[in-house]
Amino acid sequence: MKKYYLVFVIVMELCFQVGNAQTIKTLSGKEISVAEMDEFLSSQMDSSGLPGLSIAIINDAKISYYRTLGVTNVDTKEKVTEKTLFDAGSMSKTPFAYLAMKMVDQGVLNLDRPLYTYLPYPDIAYDNRYKLITARMVLSHTSGFPNWRFLNENKKLDIKFTPGTQFLYSGEGFEYLANVIAHLKNIPKNDLQNLFEAEVSTPLGMQYAYYTWNDYVAKHQAAGHVDGKVAGGWGMNAHKPDFGAAYSLQTEAISYAKFIIAMIQEKGLKKETFNEMLKPHIRISPKTDNRSYCLGIETKPTRFGNEYMHDGYNRNFYSAFMFNKEKKFGYVFFTNCNKGFEFNKKLETFIAGEEA
Repeated sequence: MKKYYLVFVIVMELCFQVGNAQTIKTLSGKEISVAEMDEFLSSQMDSSGLPGLSIAIINDAKISYYRTLGVTNVDTKEKVTEKTLFDAGSMSKTPFAYLAMKMVDQGVLNLDRPLYTYLPYPDIAYDNRYKLITARMVLSHTSGFPNWRFLNENKKLDIKFTPGTQFLYSGEGFEYLANVIAHLKNIPKNDLQNLFEAEVSTPLGMQYAYYTWNDYVAKHQAAGHVDGKVAGGWGMNAHKPDFGAAYSLQTEAISYAKFIIAMIQEKGLKKETFNEMLKPHIRISPKTDNRSYCLGIETKPTRFGNEYMHDGYNRNFYSAFMFNKEKKFGYVFFTNCNKGFEFNKKLETFIAGEEA
């Protein structure tokens, strides 16, 4: 009897999380049926060559649609389930930015105080310009740091321009800020996982969200794929187990959708803090598109209003999310391959209520 009761509880919890919507409202107001959404995903998985998928759609700030599809590994054919974890890649940056803003709310961190005054950085101390770098610059990718130092010919950290003057996407900056926050909290960097759980994932109901390696991740992490074959990537694994603010989050669609809902509803941060996080700080590429970077998240104006988004790519995984606060709409998906970019473009078009 206990076994059947447990199954019933799990099913009821999932139904509560997802709701019982028979249709999905698109950004344009058009409604599409669950069957139409299922058919779209099935065809796109086939045409795009996606091994596995975890996806959730948000209507009225609630999860209205959720699916786990495909396999975790094309060799073993193990099915993706609600417990399967995917590599979020650069989508790790947005929840980490939220954690940083929690530290701002608590008076632990000041967005505009130079980070070196909290924690000097010997790796870049040879360039005095680093003393200009603030948390705001790191979170808006204006620190001047490269994405990763290993991409430099000499493999050393450098500064590409005067901090605060230009946009340059940088994982290095996020790792410096993570070290600063760990220092301010007087904890090892890997214990930022515990801080994240206390301040973000537990309060927001993110059941599965791990920046550091553990037994659960080892058991439930999907295998990554490149061009249809199981392959390694740049994300967290047993040989690279440490907290990476810019790249290491392992999660799935329901958990990340809970975070998006919190962003839509402005939960957990002061109003003025949300305003700082979600306002455009710098244009990403003024000559080519209308996107701007806020703090840990991108935004762009559309005919439906401002949309916020980020994606993640660690070679063998691809993920993306988008939400519109005014319409209380959003989506998030994770796939265990390098083929998700085109899928994201088609999905965004489809759930805008336009033809895919």
